Amino acid sequence: MWVAKLLKSFRYAIEGLKYAVVTQRNMRIHFITALVVLLLSLCLSLSKLEILLLFVSITLVLFAELINTSIEAVVDMVTEEFHPLAKIAKDVAAGAVFLTTGLAFIVGTSIFFPYLRFIQKSIAEHSLYPPTIGLTAIVLFSFFATLLLKVWISRYWKDWEPSLIMSLTFCVATLIILVIWQLPISILVLFLTGIAVQSRIKENMNNYRSLCLGAMLGIVIAFLGLQLL
Repeated sequence: MWVAKLLKSFRYAIEGLKYAVVTQRNMRIHFITALVVLLLSLCLSLSKLEILLLFVSITLVLFAELINTSIEAVVDMVTEEFHPLAKIAKDVAAGAVFLTTGLAFIVGTSIFFPYLRFIQKSIAEHSLYPPTIGLTAIVLFSFFATLLLKVWISRYWKDWEPSLIMSLTFCVATLIILVIWQLPISILVLFLTGIAVQSRIKENMNNYRSLCLGAMLGIVIAFLGLQLL
């Protein structure tokens, strides 16, 4: 009897995973990314510790996304109307996914970066700044600095909150341009950045100050971070 119950619980768990993958776009993205990372790890001679860290990071991201999906389903079941507390529940759950995804990105970058020496050598011949793992720290600093600044400014001048998305976008774009320092790639980066800016402008038609401050903050942090490396 207990075997049948155990098998039934496994079936329910698989159905939950299936529902999340089928209905949640972000979960599909996480799964595809995880498969790519695992396939890449097979091509490199990673240590047992590195593989274990990859598995833990991937599992944390998928776990957070499952919890996020569960919270969204419960909130939608309780109320279909807009409610501030419902928004907070969904936003906080999404924030958990964002943090675990950032952790996975840092772990993946730290593990795979030493194995890409041939790319580093090619970039170093043309770049203004040497490519190092410290670039990840700059992006991470941009995230936390902008987030803390948003919290502080929101208490006094809500319309002047710097955009976190713009800060990260322009920080990463500035780092790529200055580190790689090749015209075709720089043009491509600027084109993609322009698309991101246009998308944010459509969503924030009445708050250009937030977008401009976020962009300026990301550029300044990127420049100062490269000077300190």
